[in-house]
Amino acid sequence: MKRPQTWAQWWLSGAGTGYLPGAPATWGSLVGLGLLIGSAWLPWAVNLIAWSVALGASQKAFRQVAPPEPDPPWIVADEILALWLVGLFFPPATAQQAALAFLLFRFWDITKLWPAVIAEKIPGFWGILADDLVAALYTLLCLWLLA
Repeated sequence: MKRPQTWAQWWLSGAGTGYLPGAPATWGSLVGLGLLIGSAWLPWAVNLIAWSVALGASQKAFRQVAPPEPDPPWIVADEILALWLVGLFFPPATAQQAALAFLLFRFWDITKLWPAVIAEKIPGFWGILADDLVAALYTLLCLWLLA
């Protein structure tokens, strides 16, 4: 198994989970699920600041790595940030809600419905993140409708 060599690779790979075999985006989403659950107790403003700092760190790391491929599979910071964002706007009250958020997010991330399919064509870091933000929005919409 490949391992991150720099802090930027470590960060973007979700502490190395993006290098795990099989489904790196799912492994990364599990890290995001941990943040979604773990940060639910934080005041909203603190959680938003923490998320914003993580977003900034991800941008900086991406600039340092400058991957030659448009969306390398080992970069899972996008899934982590997007699923954490779901928790900012719909903090899970139960383990079932957290699991549902994870499953819905993975469904929407994999299916890439419009406008995700267009969003992922944006070049660079924002293109990598944009389709996951769309999946997060679809996830939030589903969670709100089910609540």
